[in-house]
Amino acid sequence: MLADLLDGIRSGAGRVLTLRGEPGVGKSALLRHAAEHAAPAKVLRATGAEPETGLAFAALHQLLRPVAGLIDALPGPQRDAVRGALGLAAPPAAQDRFLVAAGVLSLLAEAARPHGLLCVVDDFHWVDRASADALLFAARRLDTDGVGLLIATRDTPDTRYALRDLPERRLTGLDAAEVAGALAAWAAVEPSPRVAELIAEATGGNPLALRETAELLTADHLTGHEPLPDPLPLGEGVTTLYGGQLAALPAGTRRALLVTALEGRGD
Repeated sequence: MLADLLDGIRSGAGRVLTLRGEPGVGKSALLRHAAEHAAPAKVLRATGAEPETGLAFAALHQLLRPVAGLIDALPGPQRDAVRGALGLAAPPAAQDRFLVAAGVLSLLAEAARPHGLLCVVDDFHWVDRASADALLFAARRLDTDGVGLLIATRDTPDTRYALRDLPERRLTGLDAAEVAGALAAWAAVEPSPRVAELIAEATGGNPLALRETAELLTADHLTGHEPLPDPLPLGEGVTTLYGGQLAALPAGTRRALLVTALEGRGD
């Protein structure tokens, strides 16, 4: 998956891939892996931020700032549009987003010389609309310039629609056998098959939840010599990630989820 994307970039082809999945499933880790193994291609990075979703071109500014010195090589109208969008000059009186998007495409092609370019965009679900439009315009036109765009996003209705025509890999949780292997690697003990099954069921195989839970359990818990805590302990990372999502739900939905959790069954 990632190897094919990187090989394509190095050979001068354009590549696009979206990684979609729940928080903690490993999207960011895969993006880091791709960036670390992209050489000799250059790497540009941006991460969507919830407080910046209303700031036009905020993510684009983060992504393109390292190659801002190449903007002067763009055709005049594109150059002026991109400089204005990135806050490097006063924007035109009537900003033309087509010129911004076309300028971004030209700038990425310029930055890809001579060994290719990988653009890594994490948390796309929080990327501002203006940046998303420009990036997706470019994504649909990356053919032969050696530019790759690797996007990670949570699964939301908005991102499903925005990214609907781009290649995608959906990431899911680990199964019980994979959970057993991961627990053995992290905890340095071999978990019992039943314990691995119970933890896989409780965490949905989510790698972040697994790792944090493993750190809160003893070797005797994992090997089955002591019963697992009920409920399983949750780490700070998972609590933070999902706590924010729960807080944003309507009060009635939160109550229904609480009842389900206290009942201990999903039916």
